[in-house]
Order: sequence, then C-alpha cells, then structure tokens
Amino acid sequence: MNSHTGSVFVQVGATRDGLDPYLNVARKRSLSAVLVETPAYLRWRRQLGRSAFDVEIAVEHPADPEEVRAALEPLRPRIALMLPGFERYTASTYAAAELLGVPPQDSRADVRFAPLDKSGQRAALDNRAPGVLQPRYLTLPVGPEGGGQPLEHLGLPLVIKPSDGGGGLGVFIVEEPAQRDHAIAQIRAMTNYDGGAFSQIVLEEYVRGTEHSIQAVAHRGRAFVLTTCEKIILRERSRDPNRLVGFREVAHIASHGALAPQAFQDLAQRCLDATGYRSGPFHIDLIENARGVHFVEMGFRLSGAGIVALVRRVTDMDWAELSVASHLDGREPALTRPPQGEGAIVGQATLASEDELRAAEQLRARGVRVEVQRFAAPAGGAGGADEDPSLTSDLLRHTGFVGRVVLHARHPDEARANLRHCIATRLED
Repeated sequence: MNSHTGSVFVQVGATRDGLDPYLNVARKRSLSAVLVETPAYLRWRRQLGRSAFDVEIAVEHPADPEEVRAALEPLRPRIALMLPGFERYTASTYAAAELLGVPPQDSRADVRFAPLDKSGQRAALDNRAPGVLQPRYLTLPVGPEGGGQPLEHLGLPLVIKPSDGGGGLGVFIVEEPAQRDHAIAQIRAMTNYDGGAFSQIVLEEYVRGTEHSIQAVAHRGRAFVLTTCEKIILRERSRDPNRLVGFREVAHIASHGALAPQAFQDLAQRCLDATGYRSGPFHIDLIENARGVHFVEMGFRLSGAGIVALVRRVTDMDWAELSVASHLDGREPALTRPPQGEGAIVGQATLASEDELRAAEQLRARGVRVEVQRFAAPAGGAGGADEDPSLTSDLLRHTGFVGRVVLHARHPDEARANLRHCIATRLED
C-alpha cells in the first residue's frame, strides 16, 4: 500500500462539496497531495476553511492541459497519479497526464483515454451501444451561427444544457419555442466554471420518469457498482429576466449496489464499453420509466454533492481509495455485502434555510436516526469573491446552503418521506 511513499498525487480541480476524499487517501498512502486550481478558487477555499493540500498550485486556466503540464513539469518524476477533482477539468487532467507521461496515461496504460463530453457520450452510445435508451438530441455551436438549424423535430418540452457544463450549470427545461430561444441565448451569454467558454449546446427530448444515479469504479474495463441513488430534483427559476426554469438536485437516497436492478448494472458496463473508460471512478445519471432505463450522462470522476460520504455510509467502502487502488495497485475492488435493517438505506438532503435545519432536527423526536450538519460560513465573509468573474458560476451553483441532513432508513419510501419533510417548503414552490 505504501510502495509509492515519497511520490506525489495530483488533483486537478477542487471539490465543491467540502469533502476532500483524494486528500485523505494520499495521506493514508504517504503521498504528497498537490492541488491545481485557479488563483481565485484557491483563495475562496481558504476563506471556506477547507483542508490544505501539501502543495497548492495556482493555474489561471486549469481547463488548458498545456498550462497544467507546465505547472506540473518540475514534479513530473515524482507524480504517481493525477486525477480530476471537478467535472470542468476532467478532459484537461487526462490530456495533461498524457503530455507528462504520468499515470493514468503513462507507458503502462493499456489504452489512452479521452473523456467525452455530454454530446460525445451520446454519440458513443449511438455507435457502440445502440440498444441503450437515451433521449433524442442534437447539438448547436455556442456561437450565433448555429441559430438556423431546424429544431422543431425534437418537439417540446426540451432540456437544453451546455455539452461540457457540470453541477447543473446552465441546464433549463423549456416548454415553448420562445423559451427555447431564450435558453439558447442564455447559455451563449454564460461562462463555464473558471470563466471559460462552453464547447457546444445540447438540446434533448425531456424524458419523464424517476431520476437515479450510479456510483461505480472501473477496473480493467469492468464495472463495479458501489451504490445507486434515487434523486429528488427541484425545478427553480433562474435569475435572468426571462425566468427560465432550471433543475437542482437537492436530495439523494442511496442503497448498496448489490441491490441495484440488473438494468442498472448492465447500463454501467455498456457505458464503459462504449466510452473506452478502463480504470477509476465514474458515475452515471439515468431516468427510469415504463419504457426502461434511459441514459442521461456520465462523469469520469468521483461525484460531488457529498455523495462520496453517502457511499461510505451505506456500503462501508471508500470510493476514492478503491479508485486509487485500481490505478496504483492494479487491485480489483472488493465489494461489501449489503447492510440489513436500519441503515440499509441512507438519504441526504442539502438544506437552504434555518427552517429546513429545524425540520431536520425534528426528525429525532420521531425516532429517526439522523445527523444534521451545519455548513461553516466563509471566514471574513465573501471577501470580494463575488467580484471575481472566474467564480461567477461557482457562486451561482455552490453557495446559498446552510447545511445537510443525513438519515438512515430501512426502506426508500421511509427515507423519501423524511427528506421531503425537511425540504417541504421548496417542494411547494
């Protein structure tokens, strides 16, 4: 386990949920932990009181693999592994690793991997796994030259989103042509995390059903499903003058992967086969309805939103450690058995007000096994962070919450009812 003592683990992009799972793994393995991020976000992390990495390297554009390569060049001989910590920097992490010739893209890698964005994932499944259900879709360029494409054949309602966004950034549901045009214009006016531009815009058929996610590890091209989560999604109006409607994941109900329907297991493997992802963490968003399981999108990294901790609570497995072990040790994930009774299901919700915190505390009086976590306010206030344009999207999607509730249950219905109790006001909006 400590054969890489004295070496360096590099994480490109900070997590946004307050957890630092790779930092914890690096320390257990006696690896020096290096974080690459924008100068503004490194300052913001310090104001939030987040754990410090051994070395923190400021890079103006972490989405540019050449900038990442140049910043890491002095460390190249010592880099044991580099992985993305945030969706925005997944592609640049793998590209920079290839430029540096370090894991996971060094000479020992059986294949080179290039992460696909949302439109690339859809195309890969169309070509290599055509039996997988997914919404009908088309892509538009971010520039205005894409306005003349025929959009009517997709019908309405539609979901419109950036092809390389993350965390719900710029995702809108539209029900009439005028809203569709407003949503496209809004995305073209937005910037990605770190202030960069989006690559494309995806328009896709809105599929009704229950939303779920899969948390898994790929090892030598085989999918190991750790957990699945049912989601509670809220619609929210954006702050733009047209009041477009977007989505926010506010709660997750997790169960052990061994309990997942076979269709979920099959989807995980088919996504690996189609995208060529061989090793490391991944997650898949899907919608289940009477027609079956519909693929929505895939992330080649650990999930945010506190889900890494949720995986550990319901499985007693460390998602980050299993992922690093697949890369560094060539070790197949050892899956645990599903828990029984209370704790078989673990749910969590992100809370937006003091009233929601109080509602979560009330569950104790009902005999619910519950933990209420209060988020720390930034030291010294915002400190001008909201004036830095590179943080605009972060402040839009990752602030404004006061805490999180985590609760245990015997059945998903029980967890769902208790979580909805905590966020009832927003459910009524």
